[in-house]
Amino acid sequence: MRKLMVPALALALAFVAAPAQAGTSETPAVDVLVEDSGLNSPATVTAGATTFRIRSADPEGAYVGLVRIRPGHALRDVLADVERAFDHADREGALAAARRLSAEMVLYGGAAVQAGMVVEYTTVLAPGAYVVIDFKEVGRPGLADKARRLRVLPGLPHRAPSAAAEIVLSSTAAGATRFTAPATLPSGRPVRVVNRSRQYNEAILLPVRPGTTREEVGTYITTVSEGGQAPSPFTGGPVGLVPMSPGHAAVIRADLAPGSYALVTWLRDYRTGRMHAGQGTYELITVE
Repeated sequence: MRKLMVPALALALAFVAAPAQAGTSETPAVDVLVEDSGLNSPATVTAGATTFRIRSADPEGAYVGLVRIRPGHALRDVLADVERAFDHADREGALAAARRLSAEMVLYGGAAVQAGMVVEYTTVLAPGAYVVIDFKEVGRPGLADKARRLRVLPGLPHRAPSAAAEIVLSSTAAGATRFTAPATLPSGRPVRVVNRSRQYNEAILLPVRPGTTREEVGTYITTVSEGGQAPSPFTGGPVGLVPMSPGHAAVIRADLAPGSYALVTWLRDYRTGRMHAGQGTYELITVE
């Protein structure tokens, strides 16, 4: 990720199908600030839909994700596999670690944010123990020390925000991952992201130069994913939803500058070892 950068399934899909419930309270919002020393985040929240307002004091921005470690696994061991999964020098070891992660933890998404902006990320949480991680720190010393534990306490359900648009990750019959997204997204309005693909994945937006075509984005991604070099069409850093497990959904809201954006995932397909984007998992959209 440095290159650019458990509720039950029924509960997650209920979030997708029913963004508001009569008689529930408004979605509470909590602040998460990424600092040099790590994450400044709340120790507790109540169950239900919760909005995290994510900011970064780091000029490089942040890649804040929320995970839940499955029973029988230790946080440091799981984070060691996170490190291995993004080790591009050891391809086979990275793929093996990526497969293990699906059994070791549930990823609830989160937000990629640039310095000087706020990205709101909303998800549905069941009571239990979670961990907040800045995935941008993968490959740097002290990843485990900079992570923060989060306890979700029982409470009344909260109303999730209504979404103005939806992005869906799904799998083709051949197993490839594809985006289904509108041609236009409204800036500053909530966008729901749903992962119906077969593995954890992300939905990242990067601004591109005016006049850039989808084909030009694809040529760049394919060239880079195969180890080559090409002029980058991107004019800014990543904003969007960080890795989320299959069967889950979340809502993202960011005040993006109007213009053309590439919608991409930079994760690898752990069936083939190739980047999803290099296999066609990208779209060109307009933010208005």
